[in-house]
Amino acid sequence: MNYAQLKEDQIAQLISQGCTATDWLQLMIVPGCDLARFIDVHFFGTVRIGDSSGTHTVDGVELHCGIYGASIANCDISDHVRIANIGSALSNYIIENNVVIQDVAALTADANATFGNGVELETINEGGGRVVRIINDLTSQTAYVQAMSRHSAEFTKRLEELVEAKVKEAKAERGRVGSGTRVIHCGTIHNVSFGPHAFIHGAQFLENGTVNSCIEHPTEIGEGVQAKSFILSEGAHVESGAILDKVFAGQNVKMGKQYSAENSLFFANCEAFHGEAVSLFAGPYTVTHHKSTLLIAGLFSFYNAGSGTNQSNHMYKLGPVHQGVLERGSKTGSFSYLLFEAHIGAFGVVIGKHYANLDLPNLPFSYIFEESGVSKIVPAMNLVSVGTVRDGEKWPKRDGRKAPCKRDLIVFDIFSPYTVEKMRRGRDELLALSDTTPKDKVTLSYGGAQLSRQSLEKGVKRYSLAVKRYLTQKVMERVRDSASQHTSWKSVVESLNPTSSLRRASEWTDVAGLLTPHERLAELESHVAKGLVKSYDALVAEFQKMYDGYRTDEWQYVVETYAKEFGVQLTAATKDHLLAAADMWEEAAGTLQGMILEDSKKEFGDFAHIGYGLDQFEENKKKDFEAVRGTSETNSVVQKLAAEGATIGQRTEQFKGLVASIPE
Repeated sequence: MNYAQLKEDQIAQLISQGCTATDWLQLMIVPGCDLARFIDVHFFGTVRIGDSSGTHTVDGVELHCGIYGASIANCDISDHVRIANIGSALSNYIIENNVVIQDVAALTADANATFGNGVELETINEGGGRVVRIINDLTSQTAYVQAMSRHSAEFTKRLEELVEAKVKEAKAERGRVGSGTRVIHCGTIHNVSFGPHAFIHGAQFLENGTVNSCIEHPTEIGEGVQAKSFILSEGAHVESGAILDKVFAGQNVKMGKQYSAENSLFFANCEAFHGEAVSLFAGPYTVTHHKSTLLIAGLFSFYNAGSGTNQSNHMYKLGPVHQGVLERGSKTGSFSYLLFEAHIGAFGVVIGKHYANLDLPNLPFSYIFEESGVSKIVPAMNLVSVGTVRDGEKWPKRDGRKAPCKRDLIVFDIFSPYTVEKMRRGRDELLALSDTTPKDKVTLSYGGAQLSRQSLEKGVKRYSLAVKRYLTQKVMERVRDSASQHTSWKSVVESLNPTSSLRRASEWTDVAGLLTPHERLAELESHVAKGLVKSYDALVAEFQKMYDGYRTDEWQYVVETYAKEFGVQLTAATKDHLLAAADMWEEAAGTLQGMILEDSKKEFGDFAHIGYGLDQFEENKKKDFEAVRGTSETNSVVQKLAAEGATIGQRTEQFKGLVASIPE
C-alpha cells in the first residue's frame, strides 16, 4: 500500500479525538483515510492503516469501520476494518481487509510464534510412543503414519524432518487475521492465527493455535470455548463450552456442548459433543454425542459411540500404556466397556462389558456381546443388518466438506479388498477351528470370545455369500463397462487383464480412511526412509496417487481372488464362465438381500409398537404407530431394498443377454 506519515494537522485531529502515540512518525495511513473514525486509540510502535471507509453489521447493527477504544501495537491494518473496545491491546498482527475485531479482552502475538504448528500430541497410546505433530496441512493419512508406522527408525526420522519443514513455514513474526474474519465478544487470544472468513464469537480463551478457514467453508468458534495448542481446519465448528488442549480438528468437524478433549485428533466430518476424549485418534466420521462417554487411547474411524462408552484400563502396573483399535464402521452400545488392549474387526458392534482382551480383526461385521461376564460373538451378523446398508449410504451423503481441497482421502466402500479379504480369512479360520474342535463341544473360543457352533456355521455361510457377491458383482460391472468399448469377445477378455502389478494383491490396509494395498504403503515408507520424498507436500501427493489408483488395485485383487475362490482365470474366461458368474451373483445377492429385507421389517414388528397409542384400542394403537413411524410398505429404505431385490433376476438376465450378444 502507498502509506504516508501523518501531517501536523492530522496529528492534532487525532489528539483532539482522544488518541495518543509513542511516536507519531511510526503511524502511517493511506491517502484519504478518514481520521474521524479513530477515537480513543493509543498507538505503540509501528502501525500502518488502510482505507477506513465502509460499515459492518455487528449484532444486527450497522457500525462504521475504523478504530474505537483500543491500544494498537505494531500492526498492519488493511482496508475496511472495524476494531472496537479492545480490553488491553491488539498487538503484533496483520489485519487483512474487511475484518471486524470488537469487544475482545486481548489479541496479541509473539514474534516467531508457530500458532499451534509443531505441537506434539500423545495419540492412541496415552503412555506415549505414538506422537503426532500437528500442522496446518495435516491429513488423516499423514497423521496415521506418524502414529502407527513406528517400525522403522529411519522412516520416523525422515518423516519428522518433513513435518518440521512445515512447522518452520508456519512460523511468523506476526499473527494474521484473514480477510472477512470476525472476532467479537471474546476473552484473551494469544498467538492465534485466523484464516479468511472465520467467525469467532464469545470464545473464552484461545492460545497457540491456528483457525484455518476459507470463503467456501468458514470456520467457527463459539461461546465459552477454551482452546490451547490447537489447529482447526476449514469448516470446523467448535462451540458451547468445548475445552480443547492439544487438539487437531479436521475439515467439517463439529464439537461442542462442553466436550473435553486432550492429545486428540479429529478428522473429516467427526462429531463430538458432551463427552470426553484422551489420546484419541478419531479417523473420519467418528461420532460421539453423549455425556459420560470416554474415548481413550484408541484408533477409530466411521465409528459411533453409544452413551457411557468407555475403554479405560486401570489394571496396568507400569503406567497407562494400553491402546486399542476399532476398525472402520464399528459401533459400541450404551455403557459398553472394552478392556484395552483390544482389536475389533470392521463394522463390528460391541454390546456390554468385556474384560477379556478381544482380538477379532478377521471377523468383520460381527455382533459382540456379553453374557454373565463372558464375551461372546456372532460372526457376520451385521452382513444381514439393514443398519450396515444405511451406513454405506449415509456417509458419502454426509460429507460436508466444502473447501476446494479435501485433505483427508476417504474410500467409502463397505465391501472392498480390505473387508472382503478379512471375511475370507475369518471364514477359513472358523472352518479350521470347527475342524480342530471336538464335534461334541458346542461352545468354541476365538480371539478372547466364545461362539456357538451354530453361529460359527452361519458366519461361515454369510461370509461365503458376501465374498461371492462382491467378486461376481465386480466382474459383471467390469464386463458391462468393457462391452461398451470393445466389439469382440477376445478384446473384452483382454480388457480384464489387471494393469497394476502388485506382488501381494491380497494384503490391504486402512490408512485412516484410505484403503490401499499394504505394499503401496510399505513402498512409500521405504522411499521416505531413503530420502526420496523431498517434502511434506510430496508425501501428500504420494497418498493421492494411492487414492487415485484404488480402483486399479482393487481390480487386480478381484482377478486374483476370483481365481482362488472359483478356479477361473478371468483373463482366459469363456462365456460359460461369465454366465456361471451371473448365476452365482444372483444366488448370493438374492439370499443376502432377502435376509437384509427381513431384518428391516423387524423395525415394524410387534415389539416396536410398545408405547404407542396409549390407552387406545388395538386398532388405534396401530394407527398411532403408523402415523409416527409409518409401515414397511411406506418406509423408503425398506421399499428401496424390496425394489433392488425384485430386480436381481432381471439384472442377471440382462447380463447374460449382454454376454451372449458379444461376437466371438
